[in-house]
Amino acid sequence: MQKARSRSLATAVRKSGHLQTVAEVVGQEAVPIVQYLKGKKNISEFKIAESIKAEVNSVRKMLYAMQTSNLVSYYRKKDRQKGWYISYWTLKPESFDYLSLATKRQRLQQLRERLHKEEANEGLFYICPSLCVRLEFDKAAEISFKCPECGTMLQHQDNIKTIEQLRSRISELESKKN
Repeated sequence: MQKARSRSLATAVRKSGHLQTVAEVVGQEAVPIVQYLKGKKNISEFKIAESIKAEVNSVRKMLYAMQTSNLVSYYRKKDRQKGWYISYWTLKPESFDYLSLATKRQRLQQLRERLHKEEANEGLFYICPSLCVRLEFDKAAEISFKCPECGTMLQHQDNIKTIEQLRSRISELESKKN
């Protein structure tokens, strides 16, 4: 059972998409922690910090963020000599696929919402030449088509390419396997 779980964990963590998801959801700083914990069980946060050459507090912060996403589990044990609690951490391989899928679904939903907004306002966007802001017609008209950041006159933007790129990105994500 333990060997099967270790193999499952190694497979889950080996997938670059999973490390990419961890970086996206928790932060790039969490990737070395995941890589270190791969195949290990009940490792203290002090040992993790020492092994990846990072501050214990930053490692602890990343571990708690990973725990919030259900990627790790831990238990606490009181150190008899020092009198404080030490947490021991283990990766939860079964959660990597779920987090990747949930992140993909969320990204797809955001892209669909953006596509809907772009299509509903096709040809009605105005943009600052310095790229300070991009506004819909109504909002641009309220401010007399002047950039609220730099005062430059806003220019009409044709959003056909944006719509095409969003459609392409949605198709790409929908066709990808987990």
